Amino acid sequence: MSVKQFAADMRAIIVGAKSRGIVTIPCDTIIAHLDRVLESPYAEPPAVEIERYKAMLQTQIIDASRSEHQSELEMFRSVITSGQAAMKSSLLLNGGAAVALLAFIAHLAQHSPAKVSVFAECLLFFALGALAIVVTSGITYLSQWLYADPSPTSQKYGFRLNIICIVLGILSYGFFAWGLFATYGAFVDYN
Repeated sequence: MSVKQFAADMRAIIVGAKSRGIVTIPCDTIIAHLDRVLESPYAEPPAVEIERYKAMLQTQIIDASRSEHQSELEMFRSVITSGQAAMKSSLLLNGGAAVALLAFIAHLAQHSPAKVSVFAECLLFFALGALAIVVTSGITYLSQWLYADPSPTSQKYGFRLNIICIVLGILSYGFFAWGLFATYGAFVDYN
């Protein structure tokens, strides 16, 4: 294969990649260099030029691949960090509310034992919210374990567990809101 044939084939591959939306490598720069080779009056460009083009192309592909990998890795870290923060905040909300309400119920049991059952119902919502987020934490581990396996079946089940985690996380916030409104109602009705 001649150098011009190589350049024509390479240009076709890059133009095809660009038409498919792959823009992480500077396609226009590579195409311009290959066009210069194709338009060159020489049948064969000097060997130094060929090696320079090869080195430049290889460097750009490696840099683009490295950049894309770094971007994907940072996005993954961001998702994990955000998920952990959401779980921690939900556990803090539900757990803190449960502990505060439990302390209030203990005080209430000494002075108005008849009112304990009303606030005990409110405590249940916060406890369910804390339980939902703790279960989410465990399922998150299983989900990541399945994602680590490259088989399509494991990926599918990992995705399903991920959806369950999201639903449980939202449910945990829902339990907190429900407990908050129930507690508010109990305090309003408290006489």
